[in-house]
Amino acid sequence: GADEAGGGGGEGEEDGFGAGQEAGAVGGKGAAADALSSRPAPLEIERSFGLTESALATLLDEEEAMAATDAEIERALAAKNDLEASVYAARADLSDALAPFASEAERAPLESALCETEEWLYDEGEDAPREAYEAKADALSQLMAVPRGRAALRAERMADADRLRALAGEARKAV
Repeated sequence: GADEAGGGGGEGEEDGFGAGQEAGAVGGKGAAADALSSRPAPLEIERSFGLTESALATLLDEEEAMAATDAEIERALAAKNDLEASVYAARADLSDALAPFASEAERAPLESALCETEEWLYDEGEDAPREAYEAKADALSQLMAVPRGRAALRAERMADADRLRALAGEARKAV
């Protein structure tokens, strides 16, 4: 009956305000305060508000689906921010660190692709799925691979030259 579903409210029953406390009473710690301070996480749901088990299960499933949707939205926003950062970093690299490694003829299509990607981000791509941002980032990375590869090769060669100079210096000392 009503008592089983948590609705009885008869005299002598615990009503959530603790023994000897009335609704609205101020001061003192009742059973409810003790229960709140020692309740483990996650909270156990007690069926005292009239929902059936199936209705409660449906609501919990909906909440789980919303949490999954929220997580995917967060991942999409992170991918969007990563793509935007990649566009700005690539543009800065082309005009600075990678400038010696891309000819003017190579730089023009790269800069055009960067502009197109940036325009897409703020237009069609404003609310795109995560996969679309990741695909654009991969394409951008492939476009930048040639000048970045040349820069890496030069760095390796410079390190090799430094090692050779050190070995030559040691050889001179040994002679």
